[in-house]
Amino acid sequence: CAVLPPAGAVRVTSRARASEETLRPSSEEFVLRAAPGEKATLARAKRLGPVERLESARDLSLLIVPQQATPAASWAAVSKAMGEDVALFPVLYDRDGVPHYPTGEVTVRFDAAQSDTAIARFCDTHRVRLVRRNAFVAQQFVCEALVAAAEFLPDLVARLAAQPGVQRAWANTLSSYRRTGR
Repeated sequence: CAVLPPAGAVRVTSRARASEETLRPSSEEFVLRAAPGEKATLARAKRLGPVERLESARDLSLLIVPQQATPAASWAAVSKAMGEDVALFPVLYDRDGVPHYPTGEVTVRFDAAQSDTAIARFCDTHRVRLVRRNAFVAQQFVCEALVAAAEFLPDLVARLAAQPGVQRAWANTLSSYRRTGR
């Protein structure tokens, strides 16, 4: 997770805390990946609902589309309206109601380190693109869907996490935290 300045449950793991937790996808709030110069994409989004740039992420915006459907059905409807070429992800909420904004990247951790060939085969099989390997954890790499609109992010994370040899998978997110205590 990166830090943002303050401004139906599906199992999606977050590494924001020491233990895994279930993050609940929103049916009304979505992270839209579009560069500021992609005016046509942003105009299409604004026809669906309010759009607000996420402060710490140049290419990410929050799109709010009030709907009365499941998160997956809402995502599918908004994704269809936006078009196949647009990366769109549901905002994920933790147990305290704190939002986590997906970047579209998924971290996958295997039980053991994998060769470049094995990772390439895994990526090809699961229709994801290798973004980078983790320089500090040899069994871990970051990927993203080849076609972002092809699969609901929580389903992609769950599918990758369920593969043989995979220890964990989680959506990479931008999150804000509040200091508590003394």
